[in-house]
Amino acid sequence: MADKVEQQQIPTESNVVDKRSEEQIASEVDTTAEEMIAEETFQLTIKLPGSKGSDIKIIASPREAIHDIKQSVMESPESCAHSCFYLALNGTRLNDFAELGEIEGMTPETELQLVEDTYTERDVRLHINRLRDLLGGPYKPNPSAVGIDSGISFLTAVTGEIDEEIVPESEKKMEDLFSSDPIPEHAFTNTDLEASSKLSDFVPPTFQRLAPQCIKSLSLSGWNPVPHARRLKGDLLYLIVVTLENETLNITASTQGFFVNNITNNKFDPTRKSGGKKMGAHSLIKLLQQASPKFASSFIELQDFITCHHMLEVLPVNTYFPAHPWAVQSPEHAFDPARPAEPLLNFGADAVESMRDWNDELQSHRELPKTNLQERVLRERLINKVQSEFTEAAVRGAVAVVNGSVVPLNPMEPDESHMYVYNNIFFSKGNDGRGTFEALGADEAAHVATGKDLEGVKIFNSVDAAGLYTLGSVIVDYKGIRVVAQSIVPGIFRRQDENSIVYGSVDNGAQISADEKFHEAIGNEIAKSLHLDEHTLIDANDEKVKLYTSLETKGLLGADGRRYMLDLYRLNPVDIEFQDKECVDKDDIPAYPHKMTLLRPELMGLFWEHRFREWVKVKTEEIRKERKLANGGEEPEKKKEEEKPKADGEETKENDEQEQKPEDEEEEIKIDMNEFKLNFNPDVFTSAKLGDDSEAVKEQEQVVREASQFLSNDIIPSLVLDFASYAISPLDGDALTKAMHRRGINMRYLGKVAELVSISKDKRIEHIQKLAVQEMVVRASKHMLRKLLSECPLEQTTACVSHFLNCLFGREFNSKPKPEIPEGTTRNDFSWSRLTPNHVESELKQQILCRFRYKLDDDFLQLLNVLPTLREICLRVGIQLEARDYRFTAYSEEERAELAAEDAARSRQKDQQQKQSSRGKRGGKQKNKNDESLPKRRTTSFVPDDIQNLMPTVKQASGRSVFAEETFEAGKMSLAQGHRQLGIELLLESLTLHEQTYGFLHPETSKCYATLAMIYHHNEDRDAALDLQRKAVIAAERTNGVDHPETIHHYLNLGLFEHAAGRTKLALRYLKHALYYWDLVFGAGHPDSATADNNAGVMLQSLRDYPTSTKFFERACATQENILGKEHVLTATGYHILAKAYTLLGDFNKALNVERVAFGVFEKKLGAEDPRTKESDLWLKELTSNALLSAQRAREQAQSATRPSGVTATSVPNGQQQQHPGNMPIEQAVQFINDASQRTTPSSRKGKKKSQNKRK
Repeated sequence: MADKVEQQQIPTESNVVDKRSEEQIASEVDTTAEEMIAEETFQLTIKLPGSKGSDIKIIASPREAIHDIKQSVMESPESCAHSCFYLALNGTRLNDFAELGEIEGMTPETELQLVEDTYTERDVRLHINRLRDLLGGPYKPNPSAVGIDSGISFLTAVTGEIDEEIVPESEKKMEDLFSSDPIPEHAFTNTDLEASSKLSDFVPPTFQRLAPQCIKSLSLSGWNPVPHARRLKGDLLYLIVVTLENETLNITASTQGFFVNNITNNKFDPTRKSGGKKMGAHSLIKLLQQASPKFASSFIELQDFITCHHMLEVLPVNTYFPAHPWAVQSPEHAFDPARPAEPLLNFGADAVESMRDWNDELQSHRELPKTNLQERVLRERLINKVQSEFTEAAVRGAVAVVNGSVVPLNPMEPDESHMYVYNNIFFSKGNDGRGTFEALGADEAAHVATGKDLEGVKIFNSVDAAGLYTLGSVIVDYKGIRVVAQSIVPGIFRRQDENSIVYGSVDNGAQISADEKFHEAIGNEIAKSLHLDEHTLIDANDEKVKLYTSLETKGLLGADGRRYMLDLYRLNPVDIEFQDKECVDKDDIPAYPHKMTLLRPELMGLFWEHRFREWVKVKTEEIRKERKLANGGEEPEKKKEEEKPKADGEETKENDEQEQKPEDEEEEIKIDMNEFKLNFNPDVFTSAKLGDDSEAVKEQEQVVREASQFLSNDIIPSLVLDFASYAISPLDGDALTKAMHRRGINMRYLGKVAELVSISKDKRIEHIQKLAVQEMVVRASKHMLRKLLSECPLEQTTACVSHFLNCLFGREFNSKPKPEIPEGTTRNDFSWSRLTPNHVESELKQQILCRFRYKLDDDFLQLLNVLPTLREICLRVGIQLEARDYRFTAYSEEERAELAAEDAARSRQKDQQQKQSSRGKRGGKQKNKNDESLPKRRTTSFVPDDIQNLMPTVKQASGRSVFAEETFEAGKMSLAQGHRQLGIELLLESLTLHEQTYGFLHPETSKCYATLAMIYHHNEDRDAALDLQRKAVIAAERTNGVDHPETIHHYLNLGLFEHAAGRTKLALRYLKHALYYWDLVFGAGHPDSATADNNAGVMLQSLRDYPTSTKFFERACATQENILGKEHVLTATGYHILAKAYTLLGDFNKALNVERVAFGVFEKKLGAEDPRTKESDLWLKELTSNALLSAQRAREQAQSATRPSGVTATSVPNGQQQQHPGNMPIEQAVQFINDASQRTTPSSRKGKKKSQNKRK
């Protein structure tokens, strides 16, 4: 969240341009909002068939089509049995693709009839798939998916049963904070706050994966396909259903519905079965309800189970690649005879529906009109949908390619050069099979180039230039092999008389083409947006050719007439400063692995803006001087001061002040922005032969060198300053990576970032140092595992991964782990089995020195946080581990003694069993059974069976809704500027655009939900805030991951919102869940964790659990003191809060001690007149006097011995208290406690009860 705020600080080209664009956005949104208000909402009544006359209500907009209404009907619990039907208005069938607002006779309160339609073979397949989806529940295990627990959400499990009501603001009143009632049980009751998170708790214990069982099995009959004679009678498919009553039903799916037939395994008799029960129905669900009473009752339970989940938990993730957790429970594999027939049920007998022309779909969607907002939304939604489906197909194809299931197009060439076509997608491997990158680093350079190419595709797609097209592109890393998947350009495989490449070069500059239309199309939008310089190149024939893009970027004219841009990996210039210094061998540091060291597009944008600001300053000074010379006297000085804010790029003054300025003065200070010229030549410092004159080339080279210096000298130090000021505070390596990329910093500078942080010796950013080292270890481990996995067979994958993890993390538990190798082989037969902990450590040091130019300390492995590092490695490589507690430390002496005693007991038991075995076979069987029941003790941290799955990791050129994001940013900007109403309207419109474009389940939609939820929370609209925040949580869980930092922050905010709504126990469940993952992702000591601990403490205080709340406040203080130091104002504020907590606890001595510390810091740092100093001084005086009074009273009580010593002030109730003592003035809080102690009655029963409350 801090990242998003920080992004707004990046300056734009000019305030004038920025303000104008905001006004344009606002006006477009206002127009759209007016259109939406003018549209009346339809409240439709759908009349269901049957004698009962039941109906359902559906709210829809006039722009929704009839097929959208049909989908809503199918998803409704009352009508989910229907899937093959049409909707009729006054007896007339409605077209599925007609919009409600365009149908004649349709009114906002129209009643539509649901009419059962005749089935086709496709309708039957859809109906069966629909039933299978319902029976599987929200979290149906899918062994055919690429990963376990795809797109899973834990919100319903964490929420549990809610026993609190939302309390309106008007009805809220302070509870009796010193009541004698027992402290209510909550999530942190009897919880050890000092214990670290256990991996075995990764999946909440309340999570229910399996839905109630309704039938034993549903499968296709062996009598399929339907014979010709029965087709003429309407038979479409034959099914076999085994009910919970163990009855086998043979069912015919016909054009009129479903009925039970007389077929058996040995006899084909498809006639309708006669009997007492009704054996036919239009819906298979209704037929099973009639035939099986247990199905009818279980199906009601199933519907209740599904409806208790949030809508977004049940929806499939269709527009984004779903997240997969790295720690999973071992899935139970269920028997399902219909599972092997899924391709038939999904795509039909000839699988025609699965064959798609991905390229034509993608490009035709891009050619859709975008003249108004509705057209843009439709276009972007379709593009996102097809890209998501292409990604899913590409991932499956890439896995098949790596597993050897696809025959290459060129089988006679080496493996590195193989190309494949599968499901109309072109696949190639991300290495240097053609020798293109030989001079730049071979395979290492080729691997980087594939990622840069995908980045280039994203940039081109975001510019959305007319007349230029890019391929659908996905990068899949699986089992150590990088596979590039691309849509197929029409005509690319056919032999042509002339070269289809009409822009750029395919032979490294020997022949260079520059088609005029290509050149013009690139120059119109791409070159302006990316600031590309038109430069001259010379080919092998000494002919000069002008290009905008680099030599390697190619323009291809497809057989469909479209102009495609390929090989977009070098859109940006070389990072020449890094290449000159680091791509050569040094005394103790090897050369960087490759020379594909390019500057990031974000950096080029920042550098352009930096130079633009400098130019504006220079230009402004020139204008000032000209005006001074022209006018002379004192007046120009006055005008100069008036101009300065505007010339410096700061915000202008109020409109009324601007109107008072003379018109001629405003005209004089205007600057023509088009005069500023700064473009970048991507071909400088490369092997390309430049044709411009030497001065121009030198100037182009100097610009690129300055950009490279700007990265090292300005951007990287500013990032460290941002870390120190907490403008950004990453929680894991992925967040750190994104923070660096947003500022245009390549990850090869991670070592330099770590060095700068280390040199600063600033405790505030010590966590960044640890995180940077952890990220380098993770990336180096990924490189090592990639190489090992690419060389090992599939069946050795789990052994390879577990042995590597043992060498990296388990050396303290077992310093000499033995790999599990196949029988008949030796350890020396495989590269992975030869690994030792020392070898892994030295290789990591070498890799990090080579790739990040950073020397690790000798004890770096001991300083690593094991679980956070393990998590990052699993996510990057695609490993899914079993969620269990792994041991990484050696046994203590006590544990060794316990194990020895256990072994001795086992030995004695074994001896007794051997004696019994000689008495008969029965005893022998008992012995074998006992032997199997004995748990096998681990000798290593990991075993091969812990590796549940190795899944592909995916990078995709996902589309962006530019207008939705612009509206979102404009809304946030309006809120920041104080225009609250406009900001909320913009954000609401942005949310609608996000949902329509990206869908409900998308990371960008999740951010939009969370932002709006926070605004509604501040407006005290509790219901709206909670609803939006729950959606944000689910969308983040299912697309980012259940333990992603974004998800954790959403859970923390959801807890805050629930507490504000009066449901504190539920809020604490959310906080506990978030803090569990926080510890797993980062560990202890993150600066932001103090805020979460303080929030938990406040919530616990409202439940009167003062001992537990005090522990949270103590932990928050310890974190702040460790990071900021004892003399920091924030630390003092924490101590002041802790003093109040100790006061509520009745421990006045501790309260006095910590308040002294707080007052000392406040007085020193803020001065005696600061309100915080005065408040602390008041607390200090009252606590001091109260300590004296308490001591005197204790002496008197000791002398009189009239009161038991076990009763304390904190256990005494006071029903009259109406204000939280933590927020009231000190004299009132202390007086309250003292008055309560004086009112204590000598009842031993009440005293005992109160002392028990205190112990809680």
